[in-house]
Amino acid sequence: MTRLITLLLLMAFASAGFAQQKLYRWVDENGQVHYGDRIPPQYAKTEREEINERGVVVNVKAREKTAEEVAAEQAAAEAAELEVQRAEEQARYDRYLLSSYNSVADLMAVRDDRLNLLDSRLELARKNVTDTEKTLTTLIERRKKLEEGDRAVPAKLEQQITEFESSLVNGLRSVSGLEEEQVATRRKFTDDIERYLELRNQSVATTP
Repeated sequence: MTRLITLLLLMAFASAGFAQQKLYRWVDENGQVHYGDRIPPQYAKTEREEINERGVVVNVKAREKTAEEVAAEQAAAEAAELEVQRAEEQARYDRYLLSSYNSVADLMAVRDDRLNLLDSRLELARKNVTDTEKTLTTLIERRKKLEEGDRAVPAKLEQQITEFESSLVNGLRSVSGLEEEQVATRRKFTDDIERYLELRNQSVATTP
């Protein structure tokens, strides 16, 4: 029946001198197939086909994608691009590992040097915190005695207490940051050593 309708429409177009006019085919929301030389506005965003005078589909106009579909495609494209970037970064880092270290022992030596340096910095930071705490305790005790004796607390003393409290907070942050850096450094070199061994094994496996 559909072919018959198409044939009749084409014959009507041809007999009317409209052989060069475009004929479209589209499907409505009920699944019914329609033909015409113009697409009704309500179907302008749906899939439709352009048919020539011989009844051959010469062009297919895909339906317009929903906002959700567009967003999903964009998210997928961004994820794919991010994956490519990660792969490129990993490849660069792999080349760095292979060109910078001759053995696992070299990696371990660099790791130990960095951890020793962090240990020294952490020891100093902890000492600074201890010294600051002692000084702050002395200043607070001095203020307490003045207050107990109903004497005025000098503005300079209040300023010193404020400054040492701020220094103590910064010192504790420094200690915490160095401790986190220690953990991150150990984790990084553990990963690097594992990756280095993997790359070396791959190299050996592909060597004739």
